[in-house]
Amino acid sequence: MENENHEINDYTFLSEESVEKHFADINILLLSGKHIDHKYYLEYTVLESYESHWRNFYSRLYKLNLVADISDRSRYYYLDFTENGKGKLSDASRNKEITELQTLIGLTLLDMYYQKYFDEEKIIYWNDIKIQILESDHQEAYKRILFNDIRDSYDEKEWSTVENKFGKTIDSFDKLGWVQKQSGRNEELVFEIRPAIHRLAKLYPEELQNFESFSQQLKNDEVL
Repeated sequence: MENENHEINDYTFLSEESVEKHFADINILLLSGKHIDHKYYLEYTVLESYESHWRNFYSRLYKLNLVADISDRSRYYYLDFTENGKGKLSDASRNKEITELQTLIGLTLLDMYYQKYFDEEKIIYWNDIKIQILESDHQEAYKRILFNDIRDSYDEKEWSTVENKFGKTIDSFDKLGWVQKQSGRNEELVFEIRPAIHRLAKLYPEELQNFESFSQQLKNDEVL
């Protein structure tokens, strides 16, 4: 890896063979909000090899920070706004914040990540989510928000509606690199939670620390 303190003032790295070959994929992934870890081995390696060059590239051209973050001993890259502004992706048509429901589901997945902390791959099945909803410490909040009723059991149609909500959120999180889908469109929901899910802890620290208050506010505001 390059010397982080060396200031890069040109874009000659773009002519390097490996950069030329993967530039389009890297640029599209990062600008779409993707968090790139070692699962994207080729793109990750090119980013790591020319990290300071890429950082200068996005800072100068897009007014964005290329962040190299580490969670659970896994390193990943993503773009973030600079401290002095929101860069060239701040327009609503280019930058979309996650919804309240996605935030709730994301915090739920973060909790499930910690439950599987010692598993090399944090694979989640739909049945795992059902158990989380029915038996976790936050079960009343989940039931109140997702089913609008607190009961011991729910019928197949009710579960199907909730699974559909989770499925749409998993699709969005897969695009961000927070999860990696293992199932197809018409299959039961299966995915791997990636270390980048910890970005949620940085984006929503108050909601994470005060989950019950956050979940109660969601229902009160009827945002779901």
